[in-house]
Amino acid sequence: MKKILLYNGFSNIMLEVIVWMIYLKNQGWSIAEIALLEGLFTISQAIFEFPSGIISDRIGHKNALVLGELVCVLYLITFFFANIHILVYFGFILFALGLSLISGSDVSILYESVDESEKQKYLKYLGYFNFIGILSMALGNAFGGWIASYSWTLMFILAITIRIISAIIILSINKNDIKSASSDDTFKSVIKTFISFLSKEKDFRWIVLSMSFSSAAITISYQYGPLIMKNFDISTQIISTVFGSISLAAAVLVLILYKIIKYISEDKLILLLQICSLGIFSFFLSGNMIFVLFGLIIVNIMFEMWNILFENKIQELAYDNTRASAISMATLCESLILTLGSYVISIFSKITSLINIVSFLGMILLSISLVGILIYTRNRVKVNKNKK
Repeated sequence: MKKILLYNGFSNIMLEVIVWMIYLKNQGWSIAEIALLEGLFTISQAIFEFPSGIISDRIGHKNALVLGELVCVLYLITFFFANIHILVYFGFILFALGLSLISGSDVSILYESVDESEKQKYLKYLGYFNFIGILSMALGNAFGGWIASYSWTLMFILAITIRIISAIIILSINKNDIKSASSDDTFKSVIKTFISFLSKEKDFRWIVLSMSFSSAAITISYQYGPLIMKNFDISTQIISTVFGSISLAAAVLVLILYKIIKYISEDKLILLLQICSLGIFSFFLSGNMIFVLFGLIIVNIMFEMWNILFENKIQELAYDNTRASAISMATLCESLILTLGSYVISIFSKITSLINIVSFLGMILLSISLVGILIYTRNRVKVNKNKK
C-alpha cells in the first residue's frame, strides 16, 4: 500500500494544471479558443472514459496506470509547440486518454490492496490516499505558477519528469500485494458483468447522477478560476498560491472525514455540503472580488469531502471486476456535462462575463445533483424500512 500512496503523491503533482490556460493565453490563444480546447478535452475524455475502465478491469489496474502516465508525458510535450494549434489539440486528446486510464484504476488498486479483514476501514485508507493526492496537488498548484513565472520551459520539463517517476513507482508494485492484479475474463465477460451490475444495483444510477453533476459544477469553477482571478488583476504567483491553499485545506478535511461521519451520516453530509456550495455560487453574481476569491476556495474544499464519499459508495456497490468501469461511468457522465459546459462558456463569453457564466452553471448543475442525492436517500430509507 505504501507504494500506491507514494505513486498517488507523484501522479497528482500536476504543475501545469492551474496555469496552462494562462500559458496559452500568453501564446496568443483567445478565451473562446481555450474554451473550445477544453471542450475537445472533455468530449475526448467522455469517449475514452468507459472503454478505458473496461480495459483497466481486463488488463489489470497496474498496467492501466503505467500506460496512462506514459500517455500523459506525450501530452505535456505538445506544450512546447503552442503555436501549432492542431498539435495542442492532439495533446489534449492524449491527456484525456491518459487521465481516463488513471481514473478509477488508482482507487481500484487501492481497494484491492486492502486485506479482506480490513475492508470496513477502506474509507479511512481512502482518506489517507486522497490526503496525499490532494497535498501533492497543493504542492503542484503552489509551485507551478512560481516556476512558470521564472521559466515555462522548466515547468513543463519538471512536469514530464514527475510523470515518468510516477510510472516507475507503479511498475515497482509487487503483484502479490494486489488482490486481483489482472483479470482472466475476456472483454466480453467484463462488459457482461458490468451490465449485470447496472441492472441489479439500481441505486448506482442516482449516485452517478449526483456525483457527475456536482463534480462538473466544481470542476468548471476550478478550471476557469485562474482566468476569473486574472480578470481581477491577481498575479499568476498569487493565483497558484491560492489554489495550493485550497488543496492543502481540503487534504486536512478528507483525512478526518471518517471521524466526521460518526456524527453525521454520509448522505446528510453530502446534502449539506452541496447546498452550501449552491449558495456560494449565487454570491458570485455580485462580482465582488472577496466573495469570488473565498467562494472558489470554499466550494473546492467542500467538493473534496463529498467526492470521497461518493467514491466510497461506488466501491462498496461495485463487483470485483467492475470497479474501474463503475468509476469510469461516473467520470464519463461528468465529461459529457463538462463538454457541454465548455461550449456554453465559449458561446456566452462574448455576451456576459466569465464569472456570471460559471455562477449560473454551478447553480444549475448543483441543483440537479441535489435531486439525485435526495432520490438516492429516499430509496435507501425505503430499503431499510423493508428490511425491518
